[in-house]
Amino acid sequence: GDAIGNEVIEINKTLRKWGYKSQIYAENIHPEMSAKNYLEYRKVSSKDNILIFHFSIGSDISYYVRELPDKKIIRFHGITPEKYLYGINDYIQHLLVRGREELNLYPELTDLALANSRYTQLELSKLGFKHIEVFPLLMDLNIYDKNPNQSLLSRFDDDDYVNLLFVGRIIPQKNQHVILKIFSYYKLINPRSRLFLIGSFEGCENYYDQLQEIIRKLNLKDVYIPGKVSMEDLISYYKLVDVFLCMSEWETFCVPLVESMYFDTPILAYNYTAIPDTLGNSGILINKLKCNEIAEMIDLVVNDEAFRNKIIRKQRERLKNFERPSMENLLKKYIQQVID
Repeated sequence: GDAIGNEVIEINKTLRKWGYKSQIYAENIHPEMSAKNYLEYRKVSSKDNILIFHFSIGSDISYYVRELPDKKIIRFHGITPEKYLYGINDYIQHLLVRGREELNLYPELTDLALANSRYTQLELSKLGFKHIEVFPLLMDLNIYDKNPNQSLLSRFDDDDYVNLLFVGRIIPQKNQHVILKIFSYYKLINPRSRLFLIGSFEGCENYYDQLQEIIRKLNLKDVYIPGKVSMEDLISYYKLVDVFLCMSEWETFCVPLVESMYFDTPILAYNYTAIPDTLGNSGILINKLKCNEIAEMIDLVVNDEAFRNKIIRKQRERLKNFERPSMENLLKKYIQQVID
């Protein structure tokens, strides 16, 4: 599942644990997901209900929810700027434009807006939403305790190569093309290195092809782009790598940053959009995308043990903010605000 779908499930589980009657309604339902079609919701709709509407893209649900009498919480995950999808995926680009139009229907209808970062909070504020709180993603960190894929570990873990990683959909705003250029400079510093770019490229095949062309032009070796991977494989990659490299120029939360904290992987990330919100006082923030200088910083993180340990220590401290008890207390407080 994706970050939004996973959070829908986690919030539903938490509400039921607290004794609330809670049900997921959706337009597109994964076969393994216990959910009902959103059109069925009208049967139970009531002004006494609280409806949590997860918003990230254009959908017929926006017009459906608008007419319901329920108290409304907008869970805002951000809308990708449509400029990134021009020439890559016209259909998704259309849904993003539509999503922005539909979001404008909601400032006066919303009892509470939950932004997943200060960055998205500011966006909602500019649109005229009045009651906004910041609620980072509700995650189940226990899912990362699974056993890794041993064959994957043994394939890459028995040499002295430095392994670099980015996890995220293969899509232009994630800037995988910049990571490739950084890696080309790092290869000059340390030829015994490899790069893993993990994430689905479905719907963005054009961009995937562009990345392959960059790899050919730069004559880059040791770059692996396996697409979407299983949880066991994802855990293996995190256990293998020395540095997590995020040069994305549009994020509203970025789950892989939290995953990197969990696996004690030092983070180098572009200081842009919501990335500094998620990192807090941890990781290393990059202010300018100067590929040769970033490559030198990677080398420092890899070779300076004291510096590396300091980064990991700060990341462990930051991770506490996303652990379940503190997140559930926050959610309970916000739900109570709407009830009262």
